[in-house]
Amino acid sequence: MDWLLNTPIAHRGLHDNITVPENSLEAFRRSVDAGYPVELDVRLLRDGYICVFHDLYLSRMTGEKGSVLKKTSREIKNIMLLGTDQHIPLFSEVLNLIDGKVPILIEIKNRRGIGQLENRLLNLLSAYKGEYAVESFNPLVVRWFRDNAPAIKRGQLSGAFGALRTQGKRALLRGYLFSRLCRPDFIAYDIRYLPARRVNNFRLNGIPIIGYTAKSREEYDTASFYCDNVIFEGFTP
Repeated sequence: MDWLLNTPIAHRGLHDNITVPENSLEAFRRSVDAGYPVELDVRLLRDGYICVFHDLYLSRMTGEKGSVLKKTSREIKNIMLLGTDQHIPLFSEVLNLIDGKVPILIEIKNRRGIGQLENRLLNLLSAYKGEYAVESFNPLVVRWFRDNAPAIKRGQLSGAFGALRTQGKRALLRGYLFSRLCRPDFIAYDIRYLPARRVNNFRLNGIPIIGYTAKSREEYDTASFYCDNVIFEGFTP
């Protein structure tokens, strides 16, 4: 886990969301050139392929309507990001581009139907020679990797989650319950809610903390005091 703990990680690649969109091949190319590990998001398309795209809906990053989940691998190649020449990439394209040159932190976006996306992702990763780890907000996804691919380093994303309606869900995702459910190798924690007693408890129990997302040098320095490593964007550490 050396890279997870010691090298700052570029959030959705080295992007500026103006000329270089997040989660684009160009953002990942720049991360490779700079030597930073890449954090990215994966979702399952309608035809079973995996794309790299953060949002559920297309509007913010493409100006189009509808859900990315309803698109096919052929259709997304014609959907451009922020009006640039960069299309929504397939995960296989990203693997080919990075080719083991820097590690990858893969956030799995999956709220339901656990298994199909995870199986397809595992099949792609089984032939990949580079370093990587997986993480998710959904503890059932993290548990799936614990049960089906325990050798892969897995992380649980967490934070305050004040917008969730039920106290039970908030408690689960904040970290009170999921450690027994999925036994993560690390916790990725929202730095906006630091310091947090639960973060200190995890570190005392030997579970590393990766903070997300520092958007300035000041935020990065503050997060580094509480976390073992930090995910960043908008500047370079």
